[in-house]
Amino acid sequence: MGIRLTEPSSDPAGLDDLAPLWMELHAHHREVASYSDLVEDLDASWQRRRSWYRRLLDEGAAYIVARNDDGPAGYAMVSLALGPDDTFAARGGIAEVVTLVVARRHRGSGVGRALLGAAEALATGRGADVVRIAVMAGNARAEGFYESQGYAVAEHLLYRRLGR
Repeated sequence: MGIRLTEPSSDPAGLDDLAPLWMELHAHHREVASYSDLVEDLDASWQRRRSWYRRLLDEGAAYIVARNDDGPAGYAMVSLALGPDDTFAARGGIAEVVTLVVARRHRGSGVGRALLGAAEALATGRGADVVRIAVMAGNARAEGFYESQGYAVAEHLLYRRLGR
């Protein structure tokens, strides 16, 4: 595979390296999403995502980067809500894989499985016993990948634009 995973990090200084990967993912979402009201400007999308990541990191989240000699090939951002949940049977807590992205040229090579495994290990190491991940409606490839890894639909999120 030629890919190395970094140790989980909460250092916001490394976020800017992730910008091209986020923008590639967001552009992909704009292509495949069945919900069409997505941010059009990729740079604005990244700046908003980066700000959110910084807040998550301040609250104990961490990210793992898959790297090769050319730079980042993918990453996973993981947030944690420790302790029992009010709805789901989580005793230790729920980790959320907020983002998992693999560069298009590395898809199908095992990078996604490696990142997901590392995110699950991070969750377990911090005491969480459930992992949650959202998939953009219309992203059938991602949904199939997560289901092949043992994930199942537990809830549906619905959006409605107000004022139109």
